[in-house]
Amino acid sequence: MREFRPDLILEATNVGILSTDRQGRILYANDAAAVQLGARKRELVGRAIDDVSKGAGDAFLEIVRTGKPQAGVKIRTSGGIVIADCNPVFDGGKVIGGVSVFKDISRYEETATELQAYRELAKRLDAVIHSSYDGLYITNGDADTLFCNKAYLRVSGLTAKDVEGKNMREIVRRGTINQSVTLEVLEKRRRVTIMQEFSNGRTAIVTGNPVFDDDGKIILVVSNVRDITELNELREQVQETRTLARRYREELKKASLAGVNRDTVVFRSPAMENCILLAARAGDVLSPVLLTGESGVGKGMLARLIHNLGSRKKGPFIHVNCGAIPAGLMESEFFGYERGAFTGASEEGKPGLFEMADRGTLFLDEIGEIPLPLQVKLLKSLEESEVRRVGGTQPRKLDVRIVAATNRDLQEMTRNRLFREDLFFRLDVFPIRVPPLRERPEDIPPLLDRTLGELNRRYKKGKRVRPDTLDLLVLHPFPGNVRELQNVVERSFILADGKWIGPEHLPAGIQKHSPPPESGAMVRISRGEEGLEQILAGVEREILERVLSECGTTYAMAERLKVNQSTVVRKLRKLGIRGHPAP
Repeated sequence: MREFRPDLILEATNVGILSTDRQGRILYANDAAAVQLGARKRELVGRAIDDVSKGAGDAFLEIVRTGKPQAGVKIRTSGGIVIADCNPVFDGGKVIGGVSVFKDISRYEETATELQAYRELAKRLDAVIHSSYDGLYITNGDADTLFCNKAYLRVSGLTAKDVEGKNMREIVRRGTINQSVTLEVLEKRRRVTIMQEFSNGRTAIVTGNPVFDDDGKIILVVSNVRDITELNELREQVQETRTLARRYREELKKASLAGVNRDTVVFRSPAMENCILLAARAGDVLSPVLLTGESGVGKGMLARLIHNLGSRKKGPFIHVNCGAIPAGLMESEFFGYERGAFTGASEEGKPGLFEMADRGTLFLDEIGEIPLPLQVKLLKSLEESEVRRVGGTQPRKLDVRIVAATNRDLQEMTRNRLFREDLFFRLDVFPIRVPPLRERPEDIPPLLDRTLGELNRRYKKGKRVRPDTLDLLVLHPFPGNVRELQNVVERSFILADGKWIGPEHLPAGIQKHSPPPESGAMVRISRGEEGLEQILAGVEREILERVLSECGTTYAMAERLKVNQSTVVRKLRKLGIRGHPAP
């Protein structure tokens, strides 16, 4: 029988065994100890335990000092982390060394660290889910409730007892909720969005999303519940505010237009209405007003309106066409002259246009025609509110409101040194642009009615305009604006023998005005290629694709199109428009 060798047993175990003397020198270490301590076995014997591991050295010195064993000591070595049981070795009641049995727990430590990390992550996710303002509801593939957060309970008005562990079909059957997006997702196997009203009166947009496994089976349905009750209430409040603001604007507009004589000031278009409102606003102050616009748009009418709506309506309104006065007479016409100022002058002298407009309004029409030398004196009179007659020595203080008008580009004239820049800025305090008639065709019918009414009253007739004639007039650009329209109506009035004014009574240039070409949709309908439903679907698709490319999200699309976001999503899916963005 072979000799029994205990050392073979010690070497065969995967538990590290190490012994030291009283001074902490290593006397024995098995193979497992060398591996776990991260050293070679032959290098361990004779070394101080402190050199191998500071933690192990401290433990051995402690048991030598106290003679008491230590259990479950965690020691970090160069080879990893070990957990050791250290015991003293006695000889005759005296501690002569120590022995330690230890095992590498590095893998267990890593697993514990990972587990702790997962626990922390789960804790954070749970905090995030429960702190979310949106509700979250999760079921498995059989519609069994797995989880719902606090926000869902708040929005729905339900309690955890109402839903926990219950199947969604049972919840709906019992009437706890009136419909379930989860059941629709399980039926349609795709994302579904619904608008849901809960018994507590709150409204939410609920979107259910399926989660598939590798075999294509639905394993979860995750539903997001967004409370839009406050949003709806806010939208209603905003709508009410807008309605109220619109009503106030209408009342203010009516108040502003109260003094406007609609028999002489005719308009229907928003563009012209804005001009009238600006004129009404200008009437309240004495600042200079500069009216710009093409010839014949009604600048003179607007100037008189500004005068009539202001505090000076009882004062004089002097209308002077600057382009109609010879350059040599302009100074004396504007500022007047004293007796004997020049050959042929009146013996009494003569007041100028400025003096005639004292305590009233001076309307300088076609002001761009004033020559540069006179512009200097005109600027001085405007700035100092006084004039000096030709041949006179004493200035005369005046109180004159200035309204100027031009069909020329005064800014371009200042750049070309044809109009003084300082005078332009003095006049351009309150500019009003009067749009041409082609930009406001809505005004053509009422302007026509007024002109025709005046002609009928003057000549005691009762002539009227045929609808097809009116259509041609509305389509005509009228480069001469209102003046041209008045001339056309008067000419047609003269040519029409009977009661009706037809297209044949209009000038040839207006008669030849072709109607707008048919749209592609009308052509397809005329040919019988498509019906109304197909045409509308095509138009709807074109609009949605265009707005989708511009907005990027269905919420932005809904705001642009003034519909609910769920409507946009439904239409995108119905028309098969791919690649639509997530809400």
